[in-house]
Amino acid sequence: MTAMPENADSLIYSHNDEPVLETAFNEEFIARLCGIIRNCRPPKGLAVTGYWGTGKTSTLKQLYYHLTGKLPPGCTERDKPEGGPRHKDVALVPVWFEAWRFQHEQQPIVALLNEIRVKIGLLNRLTAEAGKLGSVALLGSLSIFDEIIKTASGGTATPKTGGIMAIGEKWEKDRYLNKLPSAQISGLLEEAIKKGLGNRVKGKEKRLIIFIDDLDRCLPTASLRLLEGIRIYLNLSNCILVFGMDHRQLEQSLLEALPWIDNKNEADRKQASYYANEYLEKICQDIHQLPLPDLEEKAKYFKSLLSRLDSKLNSDNARESLDHAQFLDQILRQFDCLPANPRKIKMLVNRVALMLREIPPTEEEDVSGDDPVRQYKLLLIAAIICTFHKRIYEQLVSNPGYINEVLNYSKADLSLIIQDAKDSGQQSRFAPMTDVLTSRTEGERLPVNPSDSNVFRLHELLDDLDVITKDEIEPYLTLRRPVQ
Repeated sequence: MTAMPENADSLIYSHNDEPVLETAFNEEFIARLCGIIRNCRPPKGLAVTGYWGTGKTSTLKQLYYHLTGKLPPGCTERDKPEGGPRHKDVALVPVWFEAWRFQHEQQPIVALLNEIRVKIGLLNRLTAEAGKLGSVALLGSLSIFDEIIKTASGGTATPKTGGIMAIGEKWEKDRYLNKLPSAQISGLLEEAIKKGLGNRVKGKEKRLIIFIDDLDRCLPTASLRLLEGIRIYLNLSNCILVFGMDHRQLEQSLLEALPWIDNKNEADRKQASYYANEYLEKICQDIHQLPLPDLEEKAKYFKSLLSRLDSKLNSDNARESLDHAQFLDQILRQFDCLPANPRKIKMLVNRVALMLREIPPTEEEDVSGDDPVRQYKLLLIAAIICTFHKRIYEQLVSNPGYINEVLNYSKADLSLIIQDAKDSGQQSRFAPMTDVLTSRTEGERLPVNPSDSNVFRLHELLDDLDVITKDEIEPYLTLRRPVQ
């Protein structure tokens, strides 16, 4: 992605959560998927899967751009990566569909068919060729598409085509599309799409590539209805479908929505999960897990994000924002305390930048004091706890001395923590940690979800500091200066 200039006028205070066309971790992954898509034989369904916040939408938008050379919805010229599209296929015509926006529709497939209809330009072409309404091929394609939309909606939806439907009324009366079996409907739809896309280009038939994002955010019944509609109507030789989804969430939705699955019995859940997964694989033959960033990639991403924010200290001898990023980068390359989740890292960067701008320096020491690395470690600990472990942060704000219990928790045996919580309940000194997952016990790392932010990843960093006093941590817990 084109780097944001780092002058005073361009620096912002906080990043938003909009997907971007940057390949922070997955450039090779994007190239691999582009190759698969360009050389596949439709009908074809592919899925990009990963946990929420790991970059599925950004990945889909990168595929959209690099395969078609067109900017995906929501992106501007400023978002274009350097070098332009790298895997362009002129025979691919993109359609973007955000599934969750239509989850309350009775038949979400109708909304998707409408998006396709608009994209291939049947209506625009017919309007532009008003003098050629006698063209059976063109009028037929439009009418077939409209009739299929009505069929898919159970007769309740009619595209907003003005007088076009009246013009084609006689043609429609002579047809019986709604009486045809689904196989023949698919054949007619395939032919209508072929005509709408137009002539071959560079010796290749044009194909639709349909990006379906956020399917996992839909209600269970909506997810199932959309998948059923796709299976019935879009299993076509000129359609490629690329889904962005959290495989776990969608599988859970199918478990709830599929009528023949009984997942109430715990003994049957494993088999039910298998059936739900099999159902999904009928539509998505290739499921590609987003690569997880390693320690160096996470540190590099953190530094890149922080360097684009205004994060200067409010003191006369403040360091430049890039210096902050360099100090923190040094720490993050040594201690693995970030979740492998771009959205969560972005949230943390926003908090760190706010703290660097607003923490009031003291006469004795500040971040630019005699031991700056230690001060940055303290700042990072406070920022991580504030961003990801709210109950612990609440205790620290009300009692900065609670940092001793945080240190004890970090060093304690997991079984002792659990037993203390059971014995003491809400009065346990570790009560704020009960909704936190530890990533280490007795010096051994535990298997944890690398993306989840409720995993406590500060063990090694706290061990390195060994002792933290109340007076040391307190300046990083409260932002006392109002934002200008």
